[in-house]
Amino acid sequence: MNDKLTVLVLNLPSPPNFDVCREWAGGFGTATPVRRRLDYGQSSKPILYPFLPYSCAVLSNEHYDYNVLDCQRLKLNRVETLGYVKKLNPDVIISLIALPSLRPDLKLLDMIKVSLPFTKIVGVGTSCRFLQNDILLNSKIDAVLRSDYPYISNLAEFLKTLKLKKDLKEVSGISYFKDGKVVNTAENPVIILDKLPAPKYDDLDLNGYDSFKDSDGNRYNYVPIIGSKGCPYSCIYCPYSLGWGKKCTYRSPTEIIDEIEQLCKRGIKGFLFRDQSFLMNKTHATKVCKEILKRKLNIAWFCEARVDHTSKPLLELMKKAGCKQIHFGLETGDPGLIKLGKPKTDLSATRKAFRLAKETGLLTTAHVILGWPDETLETLARTSKFIGEIAPDYVNWNFLTPYPGTKLDEIARKHNLILTRDWSKYTSHTVVMKMKWLTIGQFHKAVRNIILCYSKQQLLKILKSAIKRPCFAFDELINIVNGYLK
Repeated sequence: MNDKLTVLVLNLPSPPNFDVCREWAGGFGTATPVRRRLDYGQSSKPILYPFLPYSCAVLSNEHYDYNVLDCQRLKLNRVETLGYVKKLNPDVIISLIALPSLRPDLKLLDMIKVSLPFTKIVGVGTSCRFLQNDILLNSKIDAVLRSDYPYISNLAEFLKTLKLKKDLKEVSGISYFKDGKVVNTAENPVIILDKLPAPKYDDLDLNGYDSFKDSDGNRYNYVPIIGSKGCPYSCIYCPYSLGWGKKCTYRSPTEIIDEIEQLCKRGIKGFLFRDQSFLMNKTHATKVCKEILKRKLNIAWFCEARVDHTSKPLLELMKKAGCKQIHFGLETGDPGLIKLGKPKTDLSATRKAFRLAKETGLLTTAHVILGWPDETLETLARTSKFIGEIAPDYVNWNFLTPYPGTKLDEIARKHNLILTRDWSKYTSHTVVMKMKWLTIGQFHKAVRNIILCYSKQQLLKILKSAIKRPCFAFDELINIVNGYLK
């Protein structure tokens, strides 16, 4: 390893048969099946992971020579990835690792290690915070950073220690393999967002990433923006607090909009606020919206929010500032299950949030979770009826997943509900835990009926609007068909 220390920031391609998103599920990642792709690659447009511009900021500030290789954006297969990395020949590789792609991620990194035996390979991501032993004992990876999102708080310290050839035990929040065992250093201090360097996009090609649509059918390529991080709530299933931390911390509205304004100059008009709930702190959300309006930025954006944080005046301000779509965690339509799954809220709050969003003219996405331990045919029927009642524009269907470190994982293990610890099944779209009162066959049949019922409802709505907006209606029809086929 030379004194200059060259670094490669790496986002691996998706594994065979799946498109993985290493951002969702609190950074554990989700995966969508892809038909007939037997090699590593990418079949859909990925999102830009905030880890990339944030790590660029750290490396630039510390004056390292570095490159960024986003294999998902470039749609690289296994051979192409190995070729790119070998040509760059870095001293250190910092790679994202997701849960559903854990084994294939490690397999590809092992291939890189064989090709470049003197390169230090370092993993980051929420999986590295909770499965460091699994990763280090079953791969050739040299170390993992256990820092929380966006995984850069100890990156500069780690690289400096490597460069000076000091003992890694001096670096907090890392794990590494030494003398036949895994060494875990002390935990990192809690990240304060305003103390992180501003993300740097100069070295990133922003073309080829995901997009979203507004109610008029206009499509926007978007860049995720971190305005705040942390979630203090205790939802038993949710990995947000694991990957992002429980303590809420905020960036200044001025700094947030400075970032957006710089991206606007590069032609980016679409944005996703990655805050766990954009409305968690209403004063902060108000300041962000007012700063957008003050600078007269013509942008389109969407965000996620808890239903019990919603208010009509704030939604109207968001709409005025360019918000086109809002995502809510509906979770379930059963009043008993919602008390377990999402404390401090209820179905009436969900009804109100969707009603207010629709009255404001915002598109709505409902995140639905099916397969609770006490799920029955009756609770599923209530969920189906509730979805029909609030009529979201889009639904993100998920199966309850006991992510490592969550309260749900503890409950599932205690009651022997875990079906598998094959992490490739932890996609959020695969059943990995039993229900007390339903067989897997009964559950799948009921789920198909729920999705079919919602799809019929959406189809009727689309057909009614087809005369006014035929092209938009056709796009939405394709979305329904694809969603049902999944």
